[in-house]
Amino acid sequence: MEFNYYTIIIGIICGAILFFKLPRLTKSSKKTKYNDLKISVIIPARNEEKNLPNILGDLENQTYNIHEIICVDDGSEDRTPEIIKEYNVKGITVSELPSSWKGKTWACQNGAKAAIGDILLFIDADVRLSKTAVESLVNRYTTNRTPISVQPYHTVIKQHEFFSLFFNLVEICNTAMSFWGAKNTYGFYGPIFMISKDLFDEHGGYDIVKNNIIEDFSLGKYYNKQGIKIGLFIGANEISFRMYPDSFSSVLEAWSRNFSTGSFSTKFWLLLMTIIWLAGLTALPIELAKSISIENTLSVLILSIVYLVSVFSIYRIAKAVGSYPFYVCLLYPVYLLAFHMIFLCSLLCTFVFKTTTWKGRKL
Repeated sequence: MEFNYYTIIIGIICGAILFFKLPRLTKSSKKTKYNDLKISVIIPARNEEKNLPNILGDLENQTYNIHEIICVDDGSEDRTPEIIKEYNVKGITVSELPSSWKGKTWACQNGAKAAIGDILLFIDADVRLSKTAVESLVNRYTTNRTPISVQPYHTVIKQHEFFSLFFNLVEICNTAMSFWGAKNTYGFYGPIFMISKDLFDEHGGYDIVKNNIIEDFSLGKYYNKQGIKIGLFIGANEISFRMYPDSFSSVLEAWSRNFSTGSFSTKFWLLLMTIIWLAGLTALPIELAKSISIENTLSVLILSIVYLVSVFSIYRIAKAVGSYPFYVCLLYPVYLLAFHMIFLCSLLCTFVFKTTTWKGRKL
C-alpha cells in the first residue's frame, strides 16, 4: 500500500477522534438561580462603527439583567466614540497603546479595571447574541464556577467568507474541546470569555499575556497551567458572529494574523493529530485524480466512497460551527488549498517579516 493511502486512513481516524464531540451552548430549560450575580460586560472596540449598534442592541434585550456595559474605544479612527455616547453604557477611551502591550489586551485590561461587577464578560464587537445568551452563559458558569469561553456560530454568506472553513475547524482542534475522551481543554476563544472578577484580578488580568498577539488562547493556557479548568462551547443558536463580510483581503488579514503562532502554541499531540488529519484530506483528492487518470476503476470506486465519507464528516462539523453549505464541503479541496496558502503567508509574516497588521495597526 502506498504512503498516501496510509496517510488517508490514519487521517480519517485522527479526524474522528479530534471531532468526536461538539459541546454547544444551549438555552437552559431551568430559570437561572443566580439572578443576583452582577455581570460587567466589557467590549473592546477599534473601528467598530458598523458592529457596535448590533451588539449593544442585543445586550439591551437580554433576559438576564446586566449590571453594567463598558465600551472601550481602542484608538478608533471612525465613528466608534460617537456611537458609544449614543447608548446607556460606560465609555472609556485608550488613545495610546503602551509599547509592551499588543492587540486588544490593553483595552480589555482597562475595561476590567473600571468594572465593578462580580463577573466579567468580555465580548468582541462583531458578536451577536440571542435574547437568552447571557442567561445561558450564567447558567453554564454557575455549574462549576470556572471560566468559560465560547466560539460563536460563524455566519457566512458571501463566497469569500467560505475560505474560513478550515481555520474554524483547526481552532477547535487546538483547544481539544471536541477531542474524544479529553478531560481538559486548552486556551480561550477570543470573542466570548466569562470569568469572576476576583479570579481575573488575582492573576493580573491580561498583564501576563500583554505582549502576545494571540492573547486569549495564551491566557487560557496560563490558567490551564495553574490547574484552573475551563469550559469551552460552540455558540450554536445563542451566540454568533459574522467576521469578514467585506472582502477576501479581510479574510487573509485576519487569519494571517499569527495563526501559525497559535497553531504551534498548542499541545504537541493535538498539533500532530491535526497535521495528520489535514494531510489525509489533502492526499485523498490527489490519489482520486491519479486513479481517474490511469482508469483504475476499482481504485476510483473505493476512493470516491472514502471521499464522500470525508465530505459528510466535514459537513457534520461545518454545520455545527457555521452556516457553511454542503457544496463547500463537497468542494473542500479548494478551501483546503487556500488554507495551506494562507497558513504559509502567516508563517512568513510571523517568522520572516516578523510583523502583521490588524485593523490598521501594526502588531
